[in-house]
Amino acid sequence: MFSLLTQSAHQPDQDNMASQDPSARSKAGFGRHRESLAVGLVLGIAAILRFYHLSYSSLWHDEGNTWALVQRGFAQIARDSAADIHPPGYYWLLKLWTVLAGTNVAGLRSFSAVMGVVLVWVIYRIARRLFHDRFGALLAAFLAAINPFLVYYSQEARMYALLALESGILIWALLVLLDKETTEEITRETPNKTISDGRKHGEKAGLPAAAITFATVAALGLWTHYSFPIVLAAAGLAYLWRWLSSFFASQREEQHRAGRQRRNLLRFIGLNLVALLVFSPWLPIAIERVLNWPNPGHSMGAWDGLGLTLQTLTVGPIRTGPELAWPWLVVIGILPLFGLWRLRHSPGAPVIGLWLLGPVGMMFGLRLFTDAFLKFLLIAAPAWSLLTGAAVAGQPPRTGESGTVRGLLLRSMAAAGLVIGGITLASVALSGYYQDPAARDNYAGIARYVQVMGDPAADLVVLDAPGQQEVWAYYDAGVPVLPLPAERPPDANATLAALQQATANRRQVFALFWATDQSDPDGIVENWLNQHAFKGLESWQGNVRFVAYRLPNQLTCRSVEPPVAFPDLADLTELCRPASVPDVAAGDIALVSLKWRPLARTDRRYKVTVQLLDARDQVIAQQDSEPAGGSRPTNTWQPGDTILDNHGVMIPPGTPPGSYRLIVAVYDGESGQRLSTSTGADAISVGEVTVTPPRQTFPLDIIPIQHRLQAEMGPVTLVGYDAFRKGFAHSPDTPVQPGDLVHVTLYWQAPEELPDNWPEDLEFSLQLGDQSITGPLAGGVYPTGQWRGGDFVRGEFDIPYDGTDNTLWLVVGQRRVRLGKIRAQ
Repeated sequence: MFSLLTQSAHQPDQDNMASQDPSARSKAGFGRHRESLAVGLVLGIAAILRFYHLSYSSLWHDEGNTWALVQRGFAQIARDSAADIHPPGYYWLLKLWTVLAGTNVAGLRSFSAVMGVVLVWVIYRIARRLFHDRFGALLAAFLAAINPFLVYYSQEARMYALLALESGILIWALLVLLDKETTEEITRETPNKTISDGRKHGEKAGLPAAAITFATVAALGLWTHYSFPIVLAAAGLAYLWRWLSSFFASQREEQHRAGRQRRNLLRFIGLNLVALLVFSPWLPIAIERVLNWPNPGHSMGAWDGLGLTLQTLTVGPIRTGPELAWPWLVVIGILPLFGLWRLRHSPGAPVIGLWLLGPVGMMFGLRLFTDAFLKFLLIAAPAWSLLTGAAVAGQPPRTGESGTVRGLLLRSMAAAGLVIGGITLASVALSGYYQDPAARDNYAGIARYVQVMGDPAADLVVLDAPGQQEVWAYYDAGVPVLPLPAERPPDANATLAALQQATANRRQVFALFWATDQSDPDGIVENWLNQHAFKGLESWQGNVRFVAYRLPNQLTCRSVEPPVAFPDLADLTELCRPASVPDVAAGDIALVSLKWRPLARTDRRYKVTVQLLDARDQVIAQQDSEPAGGSRPTNTWQPGDTILDNHGVMIPPGTPPGSYRLIVAVYDGESGQRLSTSTGADAISVGEVTVTPPRQTFPLDIIPIQHRLQAEMGPVTLVGYDAFRKGFAHSPDTPVQPGDLVHVTLYWQAPEELPDNWPEDLEFSLQLGDQSITGPLAGGVYPTGQWRGGDFVRGEFDIPYDGTDNTLWLVVGQRRVRLGKIRAQ
């Protein structure tokens, strides 16, 4: 593709040449055909990236609100938007779109995807007006086509792709307007002069068309988002800059030219007033919403804010994207500045410069450095692409420089480096994004889990933030829903009463915690669940924390005689477990209730770990928390208190069937050092658990896996793996030192239909530096000969780290795969 683009690089504009030399017409036609082919290729790339896996990631909270709104009538959309923080324009347009596209995930998001592709074309048209060569325009459009920030929001059912497109069209119309005014001036002064300074690039729009486009898009932008005035302000300042330059020049020459300049200014003011008039029915609501906007302030230094801004413009909010180091961020920041310098002789340079700096200045001025507001930088992303492309392909600083062999070579090398760098960055960021089920808050995965593990007659879903009901209604897991707290600020008594009533006679509660700082800042709901239920699975699915609780169910309590003491902390006086050795399905929760009697006050915050061990003392599952789910930390204990400490140990999906041992230990939350008991041991055995196969196929995207893969390893698939210092599952980022054991969990999946030659007990080999271990896939307790079609199975293993190399390799049969590097000190 790069060779195709460079064929048109640094060529003089052929439109005027063709009009002057008939022999050049065929060459001009061939050049236009080649240019059209290159533009089509860039737009094709943009479309592929924006439509690929369009419905793979879940709708998240705000997209759920979009889905709910487009089900309603136009008038109701306006009424509901009046109470929201967005005007209704986007929702009206999307409702019209869904008449043809539908209201499923792909239908809702396809509108943004189309807007994103059209934006790339608009960027190209802007660049053709600014640059002297076709290559510069193609390069800027290509950078926009592969920009992860623009791709991400082109796959979201929100108004931001439309907002960016409206910003681009407004700037294009402004450039046309300015050029037509200048051309009109030149034509009146010198009627026979040919305009050949870059203002003729196939643009057929006249001054009236440009003016109508500007006013129309300005009004649409105001109806789309309350941040659009930033773009209007940037456009207004750029116009005023250009007008003042022309006005003072005209005053030095002829008075009638100054009069025309005044008329031009009045026309531009009139266009903005027309847009404001179209928006005026909504203006009082807009003012009220902006003045009562939640305080977004976030304390961040200018240097950190700059780094976050550059990171966002380059990669966007993609969680799996690379974390760029400062040297790379500096290069990324310098490129558009250099592009602006190269365009300094272009009349459009102030327009593009202010287009970029306006949104960035808003971010710094209002301290909008939070996830909820970084998306506002999207309206600056097109300017970013234009100026970055201009850095190597824009208007040269000296006439004729681009024609020298040396200049061509240097600029071609710089352009090639920019293209390669952009492709590399996009491939790293987007490859992870397309494969990440939690690229957005994974309500779809949570709903699948609830459908598999929940019982509509016995279980309950608690949504701990207003507004989650819409997205949850889209996925509808079939389990009753309780939104709590019901109001902001929450009423503690009413919330607790509703919670107690709703959970009576329930078996399990699935809680979705999101934005709790605003909805439940005192943790009313979570603290009650932590104290009265058993916490099992806890998993971050994007910004949503999903927790499965089991309510007390047929527990039998027995006194611990004599009490087991943790000297200088507490006695364990009572233990509650199911009456007999429980059968717990993989994916379900084993229940343990502990009763502590504090012996002395302490200023240390200790944690309790409940672990499930296999016959090799490998940790199969564990649940770590401060007592009572964090609601009764040890530094608040008083002698004479009784502390009820419930723990639900989730039996991880994929756990091989068999009998396992359950232990309890206490450790320092800072150092990780375990406390010794009065018997000298560092843990207490509290019984056994018999694990059985799961009742249904478990949704894999909800399972916490440190490193996800899809590697074919002979007859099985390696779904992913965990690797951390042994004993530090609670802190998996702890560096490993030579002599430590590395605990590795391998996640396998069998094919849906087992082949005839399915092995009786397939083995693997794991290598770390000069060390290696070999064994059955599930550690010998669940031979592959016993697996069923589609089984998801995990194996737990320890391997020594000798410091020679920190790269993990896995071998199954003839297949060898590099897993990755462990975190070593």
